[in-house]
Amino acid sequence: MATMDAVSNAGGQIADFLDVGGGANAQRVRNCYELVVNNTNAKVVFINIFGGITRGDEVARGVVDAMRETTSRKIPLVIRLTGTNEEEGRRILAEAGMTPVETMDEGAREAVRIAAGAKG
Repeated sequence: MATMDAVSNAGGQIADFLDVGGGANAQRVRNCYELVVNNTNAKVVFINIFGGITRGDEVARGVVDAMRETTSRKIPLVIRLTGTNEEEGRRILAEAGMTPVETMDEGAREAVRIAAGAKG
C-alpha cells in the first residue's frame, strides 16, 4: 500500500497493483510482470521489492527473464530492490543493463516521470 501512496504523492495514478507474495521465485515474478503488461493500460511498471522472505536475486532473475522473453507490448520498468540477497540481485540486473533505484520514493518519482512522457 505504501507503494501506491508514493506514486500518488509523486503525482501519478495507479493502473494496477500486484503483490508477488513472500518467497516469490523467478517464475512467479515473470508471470506477475506478464499479467500486468498484458492486462492493464499501464505506461510503466514500478517494481518495489523490500524482500525478507522474497530474495532479491530471484526477483532480479524473474525481471530479466520477463524483459527478455515477453513478446507482448514492451513498457518501461523501474525497479527498487532491497533486502535479502539484494547485492546479488543488483549484480544480475546490472549484467542485464538495468540499474535499480535506491528508494521507494525515488522509484515512484521516476515511474511518474516516465509515464508522463509516454504516449497513449
